[in-house]
Amino acid sequence: MRVTKNACQLIAANGRTAEGDAPVLATKTVSADTVIAGELYVPKGDKRERVGDVSAALAADGSNLAFAAFDVIEHAGVSWREIPYASRLEVLSEMLPQDGPVHMVPVTTVTSGIDVSGLYEDIVISTGAEGIVVRCADGRALKVKPELTFDVAILGFTTREGSGGEEVRSLLIGLHKTNTGWVPLGTVGNFIEGIDRRHLLEMVTPLEIPSGYRKAASSGQLYRMVQPVQVLECRVLDVQTLDAKERPIRQPALAQLDGRWQVAGQIPAATLINPIVLRLRDDKPNAEDGARWQQIETLVGQESSPSTSERDPTIIRREVWTKAGKDKTDVRKLVVWKTNRDNIDSSYPAYVVHWTDYSAGRKTPLTREVRPAFTEESAQQLADALIEANIKKGWELSS
Repeated sequence: MRVTKNACQLIAANGRTAEGDAPVLATKTVSADTVIAGELYVPKGDKRERVGDVSAALAADGSNLAFAAFDVIEHAGVSWREIPYASRLEVLSEMLPQDGPVHMVPVTTVTSGIDVSGLYEDIVISTGAEGIVVRCADGRALKVKPELTFDVAILGFTTREGSGGEEVRSLLIGLHKTNTGWVPLGTVGNFIEGIDRRHLLEMVTPLEIPSGYRKAASSGQLYRMVQPVQVLECRVLDVQTLDAKERPIRQPALAQLDGRWQVAGQIPAATLINPIVLRLRDDKPNAEDGARWQQIETLVGQESSPSTSERDPTIIRREVWTKAGKDKTDVRKLVVWKTNRDNIDSSYPAYVVHWTDYSAGRKTPLTREVRPAFTEESAQQLADALIEANIKKGWELSS
């Protein structure tokens, strides 16, 4: 955060800036010509904050954003980088309160490694916090976080041209859930030194099978799906089970039918954050046993079974028009329905507007138009626009 006489700016690590009227930018306690380092987040009480919450808040009005400051970079127009951290912390505590839209992070002073271990136990292990930052007397700053590792199976791969020829670029990884199938939990393109990407390509290429499931990589390539045979050990930064709207993250459940991957539905699942491949688990030849769902089951919980009324759509508008000709009758139909699935599966829109146009004399007699909507008001507006554009003189509303 940079504060001048005339404005307050948020500056990201990549140089992007944000200004505006949000409370987080209206701080009056930070002196002008000051730059403080900190973390932008959305307070959620006892719940874990997520980076997706910040993205959503920035896309809106930013009213629920907060800034937790932990260092002074510049003060009174002078760099404070070489000043001892204790002095920087003292200045920070004089400028900022302990709470509010812009505040200091909680700081605890300890004198031994045993005290650090105890603090880690109290903050991270007991409350589920992401980790702690340790500032050493010699100027070092250490991030202390729990290490999460999972054994996962390779479900697909993409390739790239390396210095020695074609090699694996990234992998689609997942776990096996009994009575459900394979569930992809994310992709990984980071490998520790010593894992040969060309050798990995030689291993997975013969395992490739057809797939009705499509997954695109950031490069635009589609993942080439494989038989789940090879198990990997991955270290991950975190496991995310809820999206920015506090809804369970859902992933497809994949099953093989006649040697081909098919999507068998979607289930509450998770996303692995920043996975890194540590090693190939050749000691686990049975992937279903080696990459078991039980590794994350306690994090994800059990799938709920919504009632039929929650799953079935509700038709909120239906209108049909006909136009009689010499030897044919044309039909145009509007249907608007509430899906009742948007709170269960984020891939569903809240409303759908469906337009059907049938004319026997055309080269293509039947055409359809489907439009999603996120509110009933917008769905009705789409419906009215379709009627205005398509229902002219000669069309009669059918009962």
